[in-house]
Formats: sequence, C-alpha cells, structure tokens
Amino acid sequence: LKDVPGEATLEGFLFPDTYYFSYDVSLDEILRKMLENFDKKLIPELREEIEKQRKSIYEILIMASLIEKEVKTSEDKELVSGILWKRLGNNIPLQVDATISYITGKKTTEVSIEETKIDSPYNTYKYRGLPLGPISNPGLESIIASIYPESSEYWYYLSTPEGETIFSKTLEEHNIANAKYLKNS
Repeated sequence: LKDVPGEATLEGFLFPDTYYFSYDVSLDEILRKMLENFDKKLIPELREEIEKQRKSIYEILIMASLIEKEVKTSEDKELVSGILWKRLGNNIPLQVDATISYITGKKTTEVSIEETKIDSPYNTYKYRGLPLGPISNPGLESIIASIYPESSEYWYYLSTPEGETIFSKTLEEHNIANAKYLKNS
C-alpha cells in the first residue's frame, strides 16, 4: 500500500477469493486476511514487471478494476488492456462504461449520454487518464492482463448483451458495431 494516495480506500486491494472464517471473526481480521492474500497473489515476478514498466501497483490495480468490470474472458481482458493502455499513451479518453456505472451505482451496462457528463474523477468520458482509484476488486486474471496487455490494431471495443466482445480498428467500425449490436437490442 506504500504507493497508494492517502485519500484512497482499500478498494482494489481486497482480493476476491474463497475465505473461511469463524463466526466471531472481526472486520479487521477479515480485511487483514484479504490484504495478505492480495500480497501473496502479486508474486515477485509480477511486481518486477510492474516496476520495469515504470508503473505503480496502484495504476495496475485501477486498470485491472476497469478490465474486471468490462469483459469476461482472459483473451478479451488482454486485448482490452492493450486498447486502454494505448489510449492512455495517446492521451485519448478511456471512455469506460463501467466507470459510469460505478458513479451512478446502477447495475446496468447501458449508459446514457447525460450520464457521461457527470462531474466525477471516476468519469473516464469527461476526464482523461485513469480514474481516481479502482472501481472494483479485480481478480488475478484481470491484474495479469493489466500487466501484460495484448497489442493489437484495435482502438475500440464493445460488449454485446450476450457478453461477446466486438473489437474495432476505427471509430467508423465501432459505430457500425454499436448500431448493430446495441441500438437494436
């Protein structure tokens, strides 16, 4: 937690896993166990790679939390990670719908144009760069995808209502996919 801003919460660091506790366990003991598990999962090889990339564990966790909420499969996570890191590197807004759902608390992936204008440091439509902090507690697959992104020609992606991820190289292709898979559903 040493590279975490002072105002940050534990979100992102509470590793999602199966835990066994006695009925009289304290909240502090639960948090400690989850943090220790996170520490074990982030093995030295992963920490070295993060350092080699000149990123912080916190930045990786923020990215992993976005990926966790956006797509389901390992392959899609790696590609989306590549797209999002590429957008960051080119000063392009991330425009991650999951950040809007995080702000509004809605359990839907449908985001209105009005909602993309909400003034929040988590709004990746309004503000460039990573959001203020993680929006979920990502699993190991999402963490690894954020450390080892897959390079591609893609700049855009969307998830269909069935959970399939459609990747596009251009905004025009993305808009066509959006009309085909989302507007008619």
